[in-house]
Amino acid sequence: MPTFRKNQQGAVAVMVGFTLFILVGMLALVIDLGHLYLAKTGLQNGADAAALAGAKELNGTAAGISAAKAKAIEVARQNSYSFGLPVGTDDDDGGLVLEVGSCHRDECMSAIDSMNTNILAADKLFLKVDTQQRNLATWFAGLFGIDQTGTFGMAVAGRVVPDISPIGICQLPDDATNPNHTELGFERGVTYDVADANPIGPGTLFWIDPAATLAGTCEGSVPASLPYVCSGKINFTPVVGGFVYTNTGVTTPQLSALDTRFGVYANSAGCDAATAPADSNVIEYKFDGSGNQLPTWMTADAVPDRQSLKFFPDPKDARSTADANAEPYPVPWAVRTFKDYGLLWSHFRPEIAADDNTDLAISQRWRTIYKAPPYPANPPPNAVSSYPSVSPYIRDGGNGRRIINMVILDCTTLGGVCRPAEVLGVGQFFMQRKVDSTQKHLYMEFGGLLDEPFASAQIKLFR
Repeated sequence: MPTFRKNQQGAVAVMVGFTLFILVGMLALVIDLGHLYLAKTGLQNGADAAALAGAKELNGTAAGISAAKAKAIEVARQNSYSFGLPVGTDDDDGGLVLEVGSCHRDECMSAIDSMNTNILAADKLFLKVDTQQRNLATWFAGLFGIDQTGTFGMAVAGRVVPDISPIGICQLPDDATNPNHTELGFERGVTYDVADANPIGPGTLFWIDPAATLAGTCEGSVPASLPYVCSGKINFTPVVGGFVYTNTGVTTPQLSALDTRFGVYANSAGCDAATAPADSNVIEYKFDGSGNQLPTWMTADAVPDRQSLKFFPDPKDARSTADANAEPYPVPWAVRTFKDYGLLWSHFRPEIAADDNTDLAISQRWRTIYKAPPYPANPPPNAVSSYPSVSPYIRDGGNGRRIINMVILDCTTLGGVCRPAEVLGVGQFFMQRKVDSTQKHLYMEFGGLLDEPFASAQIKLFR
């Protein structure tokens, strides 16, 4: 009997030892992993706060890069993890790895200290903050040979910039003879050569400084503007009644940057397919003088003899009564012929009521708006023409890259370096064809004004 009791006591000791082992393991799981989780949360919160605060300072300049770095380190030092340890250390770099980029993905990022000129910093509107791994001593897990654990925080924040290109187009004069609805002088479905609508004269464009919101703060250089021309964005949100700051003139790199929408990446433009992808529809809608390059719905009895709406003054045209030095304006509706219009409806068309969308109604509408021959009865609504991606019935512009939102300006003041121009609205335009870089023609089909307010340039976390 005593021997049996001794055996029982030994079994209890084994059970107690095994139970203690499990309890210590549970303590290690609960306390040490809990500590790791809390530290991870603190580091992540610190990285998020530092990225958001730093990204607000990015403005496309080297000074903005420096300010973003300083702000990110400052905010990181104000946050803590692991019972009061600061996320930002006393080191010059705050113990952080900081990168900036033109997008939120890793392949867009570069070391923040390497972006030390305005040209390099022009499109760097995203900030990545990596706290690097921080090691934590364990309390109970050491009994199992685990003396420390490690975790880190990483965040990317950046500016959600509005889809507004750094190109301006001038408001057109009101034509009292035109019975159709116009928006700041523009007509839906009609093609305009952007350079025509400029008081300086044909061949001149207004380029909006993509970052300047105050007089005298324009970068002004072509290289600084190229990333914005490539992406079709600017670094602030225009406001109707507010001002943008313009430069005039045109360069081959700027024009080449626009052609990325057709999958053309000229070396001089400095654009790439990652940040400036081609549209899925790269077909050009152009008039070549023979009629062979016209969309189906522009053939038959409705053939134009030019690409875009005709502008006056034109000393070769007897209808032009304006002085040769006057500001250009579209040929008045009252004396307009159909051939003056150029290509119509490559992507947009005037709004037509749903119950007025028959072939006959469209034909009548076509004649009323454009003083034109009857609209062809064919193609039917889903016809595939020689331009298979688009018909006037199918509002298909690919993935949207060829829809370029441009600021419409009050151009009563002539252009120059960093010259202010009042914002009257933002219009959406369909880029019909590649830029004619020789003659500096940029053909855009008007599709209507954007509603206010325009998308704001907000800062948000991406990861």
